[in-house]
Amino acid sequence: MTTPTDQIPAPPGRRRTGLRPLASLAAAAFLALAAVLVPAPPAMAAARVSASPATADPEYATQLRLHGAGFQSVKNGFGGVYVLFGTVSGTWRPSQGGTSGVDYVYVQDSETKDNHGYQRFVAFPGDPTAYAANGGTVRADGTWDATLVVPGAVFPAKGRDGAVRQIDCRKVRCGVITIGAHGVANPRNETFTPVDFAAPGAGRAPATKSAAPVPSKVKRPESAKPTPAASPSSSAAAASTSAPATPTASPSSTPAVAADPVVSATSVSGTGLLVAGCAVVVVVAVILSALWLSRRRKRGGTSVNSGEK
Repeated sequence: MTTPTDQIPAPPGRRRTGLRPLASLAAAAFLALAAVLVPAPPAMAAARVSASPATADPEYATQLRLHGAGFQSVKNGFGGVYVLFGTVSGTWRPSQGGTSGVDYVYVQDSETKDNHGYQRFVAFPGDPTAYAANGGTVRADGTWDATLVVPGAVFPAKGRDGAVRQIDCRKVRCGVITIGAHGVANPRNETFTPVDFAAPGAGRAPATKSAAPVPSKVKRPESAKPTPAASPSSSAAAASTSAPATPTASPSSTPAVAADPVVSATSVSGTGLLVAGCAVVVVVAVILSALWLSRRRKRGGTSVNSGEK
């Protein structure tokens, strides 16, 4: 007896082909759930330096306390970070072709550990030249602490051609420069932090020792009329009105420091994760129910066809 074609059961191999799209949807749902629940790694914070005090004395040497964050720390790496004080122009970064004495100039000092404090060397942990470091090490979390002496608003700078020129920080923008040490260009550790100059009030920090490259300052005569004591706000106002205008100076010398850690733009709040997770679970439940009903229907159809034979 000929069996009608519409009652011929589908071969076992073809019976599963209808389930493949549903299985693919279930796999896609699980992948979507994983993408939502696993946050993307946070963006890397840029290197930055903060200085205290906020301003330097234009006539006397000032010791700045520096804190670096976001720097690259290379365990057992060669070199580290040079910390300098000077001025930059144009594309000054060594990683972008900037050269010393042309694109950036700074207060000259010896590269020995016991120099005058105008130049610091912050070494990588385990660096073979760390014995000469006078600014500590770059910690594993990218932070470091050091002190740096600013000789005043005017200092001599020596270029690559050997010529010495006077830099007046009241006319050009000066600040703390960090570059890769020992000639190793490292773009992640190149920063420039502006430093303003202002005559301090009664709480002026004592002058530090002077170095040979820096000309000595002429002190005011003893008979000069002393400046009356004033509050910090009035002293700052007097300094701002009497000091020569700096073309590029800003009211604040220390740039704003971004909060750590940097939050990735792809991060999701806890409430959003919960809602997304519930939605994916519902989708998966619906897909699994459809799979179960489909298989039962096909099994029922197969048994009916077998009985009619």
